[in-house]
Amino acid sequence: MFARHFLLASICLTLSLSCPALKAQNKKEKKPKEAPQPTIVTLTAAVPSLAAVAGSDQSQSKGGLRITTETETYVANASETPMNRNVPPPTFLGVMVAMPSPDAQYVETTYQPALTVSPDHLTFNIHISNEMSHVFRGSGIVVQFNVAGKLVTVDPSGYGDLVNVIIPPRGEQQVAIVGPDISSISSPCTIGLFLYDVVTNTDQAGNVTDKQNFEWYFSYQTQAVEKELSVPAPTRQWIVPQH
Repeated sequence: MFARHFLLASICLTLSLSCPALKAQNKKEKKPKEAPQPTIVTLTAAVPSLAAVAGSDQSQSKGGLRITTETETYVANASETPMNRNVPPPTFLGVMVAMPSPDAQYVETTYQPALTVSPDHLTFNIHISNEMSHVFRGSGIVVQFNVAGKLVTVDPSGYGDLVNVIIPPRGEQQVAIVGPDISSISSPCTIGLFLYDVVTNTDQAGNVTDKQNFEWYFSYQTQAVEKELSVPAPTRQWIVPQH
């Protein structure tokens, strides 16, 4: 009888000693909390393309001046804009955790995805080859854009490089012309690019004796482009303002 009680006591003692170890082991084996996963979203953008209309030569030569137009290639670019908002700071047992600085702010950062087209304005690359015997100056050129049969007003700074260009005889140069915002253009349509009063000849005194007009027409259409974006999960942290 004594041996039986001794054996039971030994077993209970062993279990009581091993339980804390088992609890500690289980605590160590507890999996850490998984980090928030990003969200996959699908966005669509209308990407333009242009093609020269039949009969409208992209390279034209008049009065010893050759001007060639090239359309820009448009692409859809993905981006994420961080947006912060103040949220209540974390607490432990009902008490707010220590602030890293007296003016620190606890904020939640979310990310706003976007798919934008670049460039965002109608853009042409103009290559000018001066085959004349005198200097070519772009001063006085009138630039016009025609969209779907209507003239549109554009910012003069968009063709500032053209009107300020100076090209010596047998020289050449390329400049960009920026037109209307593509968001204002309906698809499909025909777009006209006009260069009026291009000086092609002057007398010995520098007086203008000849001017030419250049016109190009393009078919404009857009294609829906889809892209999947991985948007990071919101994060929360202390932010200390920089002084």
